[in-house]
Order: sequence, then C-alpha cells, then structure tokens
Amino acid sequence: MPGTLINTIKSIGGFSDTDIDFFLSKLEEFTIIKGDQFLQEGQICRYLGYIESGLLMYYRTYDGIEIPTDFGIENDWASHLNSFTNKTPSDLNIKALENTRLLKLSAENFEKIYSVQPKFILLKDYYTERSFVSHTRHTADLAMLNAKQRYYKFMQERPDLVNRIPQYYIAAYLGIKPQSLSRLRK
Repeated sequence: MPGTLINTIKSIGGFSDTDIDFFLSKLEEFTIIKGDQFLQEGQICRYLGYIESGLLMYYRTYDGIEIPTDFGIENDWASHLNSFTNKTPSDLNIKALENTRLLKLSAENFEKIYSVQPKFILLKDYYTERSFVSHTRHTADLAMLNAKQRYYKFMQERPDLVNRIPQYYIAAYLGIKPQSLSRLRK
C-alpha cells in the first residue's frame, strides 16, 4: 500500500490506524494502459484514483485538438471533482500518457467512508485546495507570463514532467505553438 498516501493522511491529523485501515480497505487496484481513458467527456465521474505510478493528462478537445489542462503523476489523485461530487457529465477527459497504476475509490465507497468517519472530509479538503491553487497559478501564468517565462517556470516547478510528456502537449498546456517551444528549448 502507498506509504506516501498513509503519511499524508497522518499529517492531516487525528486519524487512527483503524481509520486509515478502513480507508485503505475501500481502495481497489486498477491499471490504465497508455492511451486509454480514465474519464471521457460526457461521462459521470464515478471514481477517484490515487496514482501509484504513471502519468495522466486532463484535457479538453477543441476542433479535434487535445488541449491539456493539467497532469497527474505519482501521489496525486485523479478525478473530475465537479462531475464526481455533483454526479453530472464531465466536460473534460482524463487519459493515460503512460501505463498507470491507480488505487480507485468508488463514489459509493467514498460516501461510506464519510458516513463512518466524517473527519475524512479533511483529506478531501486538503487535495481540493492543492488542486485549486495549482489551477489558479496556471491560469495566472497564462495571463501574465510570456511564453519563455511560462516554459522556464514549468521546467522549474515540474522538472519530472519535462521528459515524460510529448512536446506538443507541453506546448498546448503552456498556450504556445510547438515550433515556439522547440525554439525555446534550443
């Protein structure tokens, strides 16, 4: 089982070993093959997935082009929280850029966890806040930084992704043309 997840749960505070064991008992191992979808636009997101290994890309499709909005790597949770929480169709896709091993938590088990131990809402709040901050920063970067600044910031903050993600996805995520990214990399 994932030591980093257990340590995060413990650091949030107040969880007994019994609480953690109960939480972990509700997770199912799952593998997504590179190129396969964790979630497709129009589907209701019925799972949260803790990424043990691999790489996921959140994206929207515009004129047939996949535009990344975020990436999920080891020790991140994967989900479309609005769709998952409100049981509404997703307006984005999540697919594997690498073979990805997850621990899935179904919506039903999620509700059981909260009904048995309501303080697990702290864990949801922790990850929701991290996601919100990340998305807010990315949006601000797109509005205020030039292409070179966005790329260098990406390299500094996400060096683990630079060689794992195809260049055209990095360019789209940063809001620049692949040719411009090639020039920046030189």
